[in-house]
Amino acid sequence: MGISRSATPKTKRPSRSLESAVFYWALFTHAAFLACIGALLWHSDLSFLAVATLLPLLVMVGVSVPFYLRGLLRRHFFSLANVLESLRNGDFSMRVSANNPASAWSEVYREINGLADSLQQSRLTDLEADILLDKLLAEFDVPALVFDRNQILKNINQKGCELFAKSKEALLGLQVEQLHLGQLLAHDSGEVIEHWFPERGGRWELRKNFFIQQGQRFMLVLVNDLSRALREEERIAWQRLIRVLGHELNNSLASLTSVSETLLTHLENEKNEKWHESQMRGLSLIHQRSNSLLRFTESYTQLAKLPAPKKQPSDLSKLVQTATEMLPGQFEVRNTQSLMIDADPDQLQLLMINLLKNAVEASSESSPVEIGWNQFRQGVRLQIKDHGVGLPVSDNLFVPFYTTKENGSGIGLFLCRQIAESHGGTLKLVDRTDKQGCIAEVWLPSSTTS
Repeated sequence: MGISRSATPKTKRPSRSLESAVFYWALFTHAAFLACIGALLWHSDLSFLAVATLLPLLVMVGVSVPFYLRGLLRRHFFSLANVLESLRNGDFSMRVSANNPASAWSEVYREINGLADSLQQSRLTDLEADILLDKLLAEFDVPALVFDRNQILKNINQKGCELFAKSKEALLGLQVEQLHLGQLLAHDSGEVIEHWFPERGGRWELRKNFFIQQGQRFMLVLVNDLSRALREEERIAWQRLIRVLGHELNNSLASLTSVSETLLTHLENEKNEKWHESQMRGLSLIHQRSNSLLRFTESYTQLAKLPAPKKQPSDLSKLVQTATEMLPGQFEVRNTQSLMIDADPDQLQLLMINLLKNAVEASSESSPVEIGWNQFRQGVRLQIKDHGVGLPVSDNLFVPFYTTKENGSGIGLFLCRQIAESHGGTLKLVDRTDKQGCIAEVWLPSSTTS
């Protein structure tokens, strides 16, 4: 039975460098040359003194030439190595100068310098493309996000940062799963999706496209908030309707009120017995109902006359305190520190009063309404929590004239959302997850601390 032997790998000797090989070959060549010269001198007719003088000089020259050649090669190679290292590290400013344009080394230097120029131009082109992409994203009026082929966020504009209430530096480098955008990006481009971002929710139109930059494939994602646009159109339509109704009703009711009041005055003064008591009651009823309708239409026309907010530095804690003092009920304010925001104090206090009143009416007398706020980089989030039965199953909570209360007017929530959006913020109502009740959440952007 034969025994197989494993082949022992041979140890590879380290190869000599080019400059060492040139050095040794030059040294060997000069040594052979000197040996021949020495033999000729020995057999020549020259004196011993001449031979003893010439031979050391030849030896010195023969030894110095290889060292000179090795040093020359090392200088050229180190110069090339320094330039190549700079190119590898992204520094394209270093160049190699050629003393003799006709030499082969000068040709190598020119090629290296040409490569450095090409790489520098390519880097400038890439930088200009990055700057152009940043400026284009900044000009978009909708949130824009750029992902690479590994679904890592590589760029985002300011509108996109506002959706997450984080800075651009904190968002770059995060994956789709970390941003909770997997389900959103799974839809096709052009679809309308219901989605909640950390600081805003609603209906979004998804737009996806792809582009190539620096040899890599990127995905551009645009999300357009359709809810705000639809609500703005809806608000404008309601305002037009309210103005028309208010104008026509006011004109008619004002005439009825004036006539009925004049007739009642004459009847009281003349005390005409021909008028029966039932007719007096009829005129009084006309007068009362026309006045009631006038007050009703005046309250609704306020929706169409809400002025633009006059923003000024306002203390949120004082606004909350004033609103709680104006309403009956129990309140538990979770924050005590002062917080300055840019807002219209009158409109913001009207918003708080309406929301707090709804929360008090929904809660029991033994359960206080909880009020708290949090400050983020992009703004402030105010939350009002009640202990009621939660939200009703209805999509009409923010529709004017719609109400679930027996004596409600149906303009409170619509007016509150109009005030919030006129400040550039949002208002949403959600059910509580910790216990039974509802949360009214107001987001006010661009707050400044004192």
